Amino acid sequence: MKFNKKNLIYFVFSFSLFLGFLVGENSSGGAKIDYEYLFPFIENFRFSFLNAIDLFAKDSGTLIHSPVFYILVGKAKNLFLNINYLKILYIIISCSLPYIFYLVLKERYRYNIDFCFYFSLIIFFSPYFRSSAIWLLGDNLSLIFFCLSIYFINKKTETIENFKKYFLSLFFLGLCCYIRYYYFVFAIYYFYIFYKNLDIKKFYYLLLIALILSTPALIYFFYIIKNYDFMNRITEHGNLNLISNSLIILSIILFYLIPFLILCSNQFITYIKQNTKLIIFLFFLFLSIFYIDYFLKIGLIYFSELGGGIFMKIAILSSIDPSILLTLFSFFSIIVIDFFFDGNRIKNYILLIILLLSFPIFTLYQKYFDPLLLLFFFGLINSKQIEKIFLFNIKKLSIIYTYFFSFYLFSIFYYL
Repeated sequence: MKFNKKNLIYFVFSFSLFLGFLVGENSSGGAKIDYEYLFPFIENFRFSFLNAIDLFAKDSGTLIHSPVFYILVGKAKNLFLNINYLKILYIIISCSLPYIFYLVLKERYRYNIDFCFYFSLIIFFSPYFRSSAIWLLGDNLSLIFFCLSIYFINKKTETIENFKKYFLSLFFLGLCCYIRYYYFVFAIYYFYIFYKNLDIKKFYYLLLIALILSTPALIYFFYIIKNYDFMNRITEHGNLNLISNSLIILSIILFYLIPFLILCSNQFITYIKQNTKLIIFLFFLFLSIFYIDYFLKIGLIYFSELGGGIFMKIAILSSIDPSILLTLFSFFSIIVIDFFFDGNRIKNYILLIILLLSFPIFTLYQKYFDPLLLLFFFGLINSKQIEKIFLFNIKKLSIIYTYFFSFYLFSIFYYL
């Protein structure tokens, strides 16, 4: 009975994507624009590969995009002819992401499988997941591969041999990077795990496999660097200002942790009382960075006019200096993150640094992190506090559902 009920619920959530497709849902705001901008490249890849690569590499709007997804879609369109049929197929493929996320959760939190299932459905509330599915954008496919890589790197050894599961995790991470290459920084963490858990001979085998897998990408980058002034162009659009980018990313992380913080409010109050000195130190650290930048005008903190996430939009709508608001939210965010990192802080902070380094671009959109942050915190982070969340009764999910569904509704009306 439970199995049938879960199937029905999953079908209803999946069907909502098809309804979104019928009405042209654009809850992320930019998905339709991105589709219309990138669709000509899909058409180019249908007929002439070299000419399409030339046009793709010349266009500044494709700098952070890999051509692989558009090549695949272009060739698939030759089979389906009608683009709407291809969109429907992609929606079906996208519907696998919440299920794979469920498998990741079930592997990690085996003591509350029902909670894991209903928790995984949160992804269906993501405006960015929904828009990517409906408007045939590559984000969901990269997340599917990334989630599969997380699943295998977390897979218990009693059901699969270490080398095999690590090979599969590396393979799917490689596929993920071919769709969205900014995920390649996570290879640092993966190879740390490989080195820690494999003998040196098998570790070197995986290094060799990684080199083989990355060879086509290396050839492509060598080609565009040599022929399209890629390095100068990417410098114009990139941003190595880690302070500005970190403030944006930390504020976005805070937004996604709020409902879980509400569930753990009692433990968080205890944490605050026990770590007063640390919190005061962090407050003055963030305050110092802000004042040094504000008075000396040395450009530590500056933001693009686009993107920035929900708190950036709140700052703009309320006419508050974004530097002030994002510094405050980032300060609070790092406290909340430290609270959730309890249990294995060194490993967790390494993962956080990797996340921060994955997006060295000037304009950061919230879509880059949604639903990535759910996979990141509940698939990769090792935390006593997160484990406690999965001990809760299913009724507690009402808080999480309400929060993310409200965000989904807000996104729809905001972009209308």
